[in-house]
Amino acid sequence: MALKARILYDFDGDAENGELVVSEGAVLTIINQDIGDGWWEGQLPSGECGLFPESYCEIISDGGAAAPAPVNQVGGQYSQQDWGDDDDWDNTQQDGFDDPPMEREGARSLSPGERSASFSKAGTVRKNINRFSPFVKTGTEAFVLGAVSIKSQVTAADQIKIVISPEGVPMWEPNPDPYTVEVRDPEKKSKFKGIKSFMAYSIVPSSTGRPVSRRYKHYDWLHDRLEEKFTALSVPPLPDKQYYGRYGEEFVEKRREKLQMWSNRVARHPVLSRSEVIVHFFLCDDEGSQWKAGKRRAEKDEFIGQNFFPTIQHPEVTIDLALAEAATEHFGMFLLRIKASLSKMRVKFIDHCNQMSGVFMGEFHKMAGVITGVAQSFELEKEEYARSLTEAMLFTGDTYREIGALHAEQPRNDMLPSLDILKEYLGLIHHFPDVVQIHRGVAGKAKDCDKMKEEGRIDYTDASDITTRSEIISAALMAEIYHFQHERVVDFRDMMKFFLTEQIRFYQEIVTKLEAALARYHESTDL
Repeated sequence: MALKARILYDFDGDAENGELVVSEGAVLTIINQDIGDGWWEGQLPSGECGLFPESYCEIISDGGAAAPAPVNQVGGQYSQQDWGDDDDWDNTQQDGFDDPPMEREGARSLSPGERSASFSKAGTVRKNINRFSPFVKTGTEAFVLGAVSIKSQVTAADQIKIVISPEGVPMWEPNPDPYTVEVRDPEKKSKFKGIKSFMAYSIVPSSTGRPVSRRYKHYDWLHDRLEEKFTALSVPPLPDKQYYGRYGEEFVEKRREKLQMWSNRVARHPVLSRSEVIVHFFLCDDEGSQWKAGKRRAEKDEFIGQNFFPTIQHPEVTIDLALAEAATEHFGMFLLRIKASLSKMRVKFIDHCNQMSGVFMGEFHKMAGVITGVAQSFELEKEEYARSLTEAMLFTGDTYREIGALHAEQPRNDMLPSLDILKEYLGLIHHFPDVVQIHRGVAGKAKDCDKMKEEGRIDYTDASDITTRSEIISAALMAEIYHFQHERVVDFRDMMKFFLTEQIRFYQEIVTKLEAALARYHESTDL
């Protein structure tokens, strides 16, 4: 007999995207519990079918009494690389990312793209998972409502601590052993007897000084692990992929620089930098069992997505949800404002780079041409008293030509490094979790909980647990905002200091060249 479920909360779903619109107390028939990410498919008495959140319902028996809901365990369906003996991440001949994914029990959960594709096979409703609310996508809702079930006990090593900052707001506990990462020595390698080529980089963490060899594909794998685990944290986007010109010297050096920026961005994050997968990626130089075992642990990590939240240790203070909501709303407006201003700055810098190598260089070359032209006409006069002036003007023409060349090269010294920072931050902002929408969801659930408690429809203990979990989410979001803002201040201070230093050096070099040209006229013989 088909399972029945009673709806516990009003759910105003998006009908155009296959979601149901149901009211509290409605009873429906469960059609499919394998949709994924905490969503089930059900059918109303009217015959209408659609999706609804698993955490919004309770299973009921034939008599209408609540029955235990099935445990929604992590990773019901998995897809991962084959970790058998032919796994080739752990040797220098192959990389372990060219084999087709295989379905197996105990591997990582499907990626968002894979989950989206699977909806055409699940039930009668086609659904793109990326269009769900961030409050739901990140697993926040399931955690707040107590619908998260994990098999393993959270140990001290698994705990993520939030402390109170000197400013009196939540912050992630700093990494007691900070480190930096150097990416160096790019080397073109090949496998399959030269049929396939790739670039390998030496990754050197300051904590050990020992280099480990990694490819871009390895970084891509690492990035997927981080996004899968830390759904409500800001995981920096990787540098763009490129499918042609990958072995050009300029491209390789640029990718090395960007991978180093990304590695250090992650290394500076108090949570990401200490995650087991990051430590393994940066530190493991073993090419055998240790490396393979670390990969397997990362793929089978239970504390991912919604199961990451129970690892967060609540700070020893009460978090005012109203103040937290105001702070996240303000931060959302801040992100929109700086995204617009950084985009304008980036456009202007790009335009200025083009002008430096185009119009500005051209104008100085034109000045050089006309000054040199006059000097060449003066050469018709061969008298000794005129020779020094002619030579001085020829030198001045060369000077202006050199100044034009300086303009063409200068963007490499000041504008382009700044553009890298601007692009990185635009990527960070674009990929930053929608803290406003997430916290609105948290605040809404907390308010619903208070209302139900006043009406006697929820047990005091259950209400207290929901409030505590809501405070944990609020503290985590505020800690992530705190980290972003402090990183921003350091990064843009350093960017502007570097930019202005290079600008000063540039104009000082121009002044030096002009002074050298001027000195030639002081040396001219007076009549």
